[in-house]
Amino acid sequence: MTQLYLFEKEEVMKRTDYVATIMQEWYDAMDTHNISVQPKASTILGTILAKHLNEEEDVFDRYMNTKGGEFDAFWKSLSNDEKAYVEKRRQEMRDEYYAKRDLVDEYKTKVLLKG
Repeated sequence: MTQLYLFEKEEVMKRTDYVATIMQEWYDAMDTHNISVQPKASTILGTILAKHLNEEEDVFDRYMNTKGGEFDAFWKSLSNDEKAYVEKRRQEMRDEYYAKRDLVDEYKTKVLLKG
């Protein structure tokens, strides 16, 4: 599971962080005009920008970031559609993980023997 999380994290790191870009432009403009600001004001601005600019975390992101002790309550709070979505995304990540590393997913190759 940790490997799958790290794989997803690599993809997230490639996305543009608009909050950081805006904050840097703001700092540059303030420096140009020789204006200083209290650090707390920067924190407040960054928080507000993040709230309005960043994409809302979808149910799969919440699934990936839920701590073990909170997982049971989280899973019970999901609708059947959300659970199906999480399972679909989880399986897609698993398939992609195995494919990129030329590995065989033994879970898929298991056959139920009737006796």
